[in-house]
Amino acid sequence: MLFEDVYQLLVETRFYNSQLNKKFWRKAEFDSDIRDKLLKIVDDFVSDDLKPLIDDIQLTGSLANFNYTKYSDLDVHILLDYSKISDDTDIVKGALDGKRFIWNLRHSVILRKHEVELYYQDTNEPHIASGLYSLLDDVWIREPKFNPPEIDESDVSKKAIGISDTISRLKELITSNITPSQAKLLYNKAKALKTKIGNMRRAGLKKHGEFAVENLAFKTLRNDGSIGDLIDIISISYDKIYSEQATIDEDLFDVATKLSDKLPEIDAEVDPNTKFHLGHGLRGLNRKTQKFISDVHRVDGSLNKKIEVLKTQPGKFICNLSDAKYIQKHYVPDLFVNPPSLESPKQLNRTEIKIFYDDGKNLFYIERS
Repeated sequence: MLFEDVYQLLVETRFYNSQLNKKFWRKAEFDSDIRDKLLKIVDDFVSDDLKPLIDDIQLTGSLANFNYTKYSDLDVHILLDYSKISDDTDIVKGALDGKRFIWNLRHSVILRKHEVELYYQDTNEPHIASGLYSLLDDVWIREPKFNPPEIDESDVSKKAIGISDTISRLKELITSNITPSQAKLLYNKAKALKTKIGNMRRAGLKKHGEFAVENLAFKTLRNDGSIGDLIDIISISYDKIYSEQATIDEDLFDVATKLSDKLPEIDAEVDPNTKFHLGHGLRGLNRKTQKFISDVHRVDGSLNKKIEVLKTQPGKFICNLSDAKYIQKHYVPDLFVNPPSLESPKQLNRTEIKIFYDDGKNLFYIERS
């Protein structure tokens, strides 16, 4: 039997279910309760300044098709015209990918035993999918047909790239100066991601065979080194949980603050210039009861917290879209038009802080040496 014949036999007999997932569909009608919840989640996820730019909110992937497994995600794509945000759509993509990463770090929403995955997508980017449903309009854009499937390499690539991006961001965080409590959160996230990848691959192999998208995506991640990086992240984060190290973060900020509230957006509860009076009892902001906060300890909400931290200490931060807009407004007017490179960074006025754009990672960074 020829290879093409073996392949066709596998995909025809093992790739599809006979109907859409009954947890979410009644024939071709999507469950209204789940739809309402997904739209509410999107409303919480998208910032107010971006909401008017939403062109559509779409459900795609295996749960909008016949090739789902019990490990399939509810893939929700939020369509925006990136060019309406900035002429440099690559920068927009990097900023929005960063926001998505932080959201997923903070939240894990499960609906009927399936995880919700949110994605930003450029409206102008072609989206090839045999099943595509508009949650916003509650209608099929492209209703799937039960036909012998052909594995699309773009499906494999998209699944692999999404996971690889998360691993890269976890790797960057774990190599930074973090506290044991932050390392524990990253350890748990990395372990959960490793388990999810394993479950995804096993389900794909069991249901769809060697040519399953999940198995091909796993092989892509293994070949490009992402799986190895994830294993290293788990190992490094474990070491950092139990290693004793005094960090400047612990001196300046409450060590009980969760990572989701601290990275990359640091929520300083005290003025960075305020010193703790160790050995002299609990005074000032260290008192267990505090009836007022004097002006010297108040945090100016109009300031960018990352910049204020770097004014007092060396360090490096990723800029999200809000940070970049703040810097454009107050320091570098042509930031998006003429982004500075690592070789030629721009200084933020009279501060010692510099900003540059990493083209490979699609991210802005601010740094003070």
